[in-house]
Amino acid sequence: MLLTSNIADGSDQKRRRMKSDSDISRLSPAMRSHIEACLSLKDEQVAARVTSDAEKDEWFVVKVINFDEKTKEFEVLDEEPGDDEEGGVQKKYKLPASCIIPFPKRHDPSGTQEFPAGRNVLAVYPGTTALYKATVISTPRKVTILVSIGIR
Repeated sequence: MLLTSNIADGSDQKRRRMKSDSDISRLSPAMRSHIEACLSLKDEQVAARVTSDAEKDEWFVVKVINFDEKTKEFEVLDEEPGDDEEGGVQKKYKLPASCIIPFPKRHDPSGTQEFPAGRNVLAVYPGTTALYKATVISTPRKVTILVSIGIR
């Protein structure tokens, strides 16, 4: 009787393992694409809202350590050591995907976009990982310089 119980337990475990392995394949293509995009951010820098308080609304440039597919949370690291009151250590955060804004990939300039005047953006305080809300005043201008060369 004990042998039968062990066999049943083994097949239950196998069924559970097969079910979890196929969970991602049962997702819609859009959800699968979203999860793959989140997983691809490992070791990348992103903008992250690290406070849940809407009034404080702190954003930092952080490095993605991990994305947990089950909880749909990112584990991120603020690589800049904290203030003396925080012990001067790097802080880790667990954040939902809604608190993460990926930066365009450095090796793929096609992903960068030019923001029009009046658009709200996040900008980096020089020399820090802190971000602040800003408004675009003007966009870069493409200037063509014509040089007149006299022919003699």
